[in-house]
Amino acid sequence: MFKTIRDKILTFLNKGNERTVLTKKNIAASFIIKGITIIISTIMVPLTIDYANPERNGLWLTLYSMIMWLNLFDIGFGLGMRNRVAEAKAVGNNDLCRKYISSTYAIITLICIAIFALFCLINPHLDWTSILKNENPEYNAEITGFVWICVIAFFFTFILNLIKSVVAADQRPAIAAYLDMLGQLLTLAGIFILTKTTSPSLIYLGLVSGFAPIIVYLIANIYLFNTRYKIWRPSFRYIHFSLAGNMLNLGVKFFITSFAAFLTTQALIFIIQRVAGSVEVTNYNTAFRLFSVAFNVMGIIILPYWTSFTDAYSKGDFEWMKKSIRHLNKFFLYFIGVQIVLLIASPLIYYLWVNYWTQESNELDITMLMSTAVCLFTIVLCWTNIYIFPLNGIGKVKLQVYSAVFELLLIIPAAWFLGTLWGAPGIVLAPCLVYLPRIIWAPIQLNKLINNKASGIWNK
Repeated sequence: MFKTIRDKILTFLNKGNERTVLTKKNIAASFIIKGITIIISTIMVPLTIDYANPERNGLWLTLYSMIMWLNLFDIGFGLGMRNRVAEAKAVGNNDLCRKYISSTYAIITLICIAIFALFCLINPHLDWTSILKNENPEYNAEITGFVWICVIAFFFTFILNLIKSVVAADQRPAIAAYLDMLGQLLTLAGIFILTKTTSPSLIYLGLVSGFAPIIVYLIANIYLFNTRYKIWRPSFRYIHFSLAGNMLNLGVKFFITSFAAFLTTQALIFIIQRVAGSVEVTNYNTAFRLFSVAFNVMGIIILPYWTSFTDAYSKGDFEWMKKSIRHLNKFFLYFIGVQIVLLIASPLIYYLWVNYWTQESNELDITMLMSTAVCLFTIVLCWTNIYIFPLNGIGKVKLQVYSAVFELLLIIPAAWFLGTLWGAPGIVLAPCLVYLPRIIWAPIQLNKLINNKASGIWNK
């Protein structure tokens, strides 16, 4: 029986053209890896809350999300490199791949050095406790130390994280998912040790959550560039800053869209912190972790299509692209059903997942309105990703840039206004409102492109 099941699985995975087979194998591998990551994340939530308490945990989440804004200084180089390397690989130009990779590592390193120097000059003049609207003086010293730890850890991650763009360009996102899983596992082990050996501290939490993934990415860079990607290994003599323009031509567009995406997601935590406080940040994050389970599964399915669409569009394989979108739309319907079931069961899940395991003083009170807002938010994100990821792979992102500018202008006023009406759930609903135009135009543009009927703005 098991042999028959195994044979059927292998037959399914190996059926289709080379691009389809590689995509299916990466999705299958990512499912297993992401499943482990979800389990790790599920365990980490109550463990961290009980170690730090909801208020300190909310500060940790807010500061960490703010430090992640520094990702914007990538200016789109990582994503630009990903597409350019995929294009060069599609025509067998490994020498050009190595130049793109070497140049990107060099540019990102220089950016990190410059931004870190700027941060050292600005940070003494920043009052982080006031920025976070922290009313508990007990956390002031912890916040100051945590900021430095996070910034230093971020810059190392910023550089080493480029390996994930390299494997994605090779249509192997499962490797990137595996690295994330190892980083999460090491972080979980570190937090567990903290619960047994130290008193609650943002500084200890920052050291573990910041540097555990760095260890994984460092080892991955050394190993992969000496084995599978030896032919692409970064080298000083392959650094060509002249290629920056080629990557930035596409990368700047990705930067604008990434900036909008960051603001409409990461800024939510900061606004919740300012409007509703640290405990509501923890409530939001916990609800988002729950509804992200199915969302992450959809992400596993959607992500490989980014680079696959780069390859397919370069070769004019429109039939493959049409078939792929039909499959993704079917999966989306299943996704909505799962999210609705989770929403109905959410009060019970929160109890069994978090409150049952934590001290009474650390129990969470997540309202149904918050759960509904987060559920709708993940549904909107999933729908847009189904169309935006392939569009990014094709490289037709000009309309997305215009949409991103519109979203940037509206997101903060919308979040603040809805926050004053409905509190934290209102802030979470803001992106759903702001994304309405994107929900409409993205499917239209992709359908025009895969039917070879796009012209004007639809083809840029």
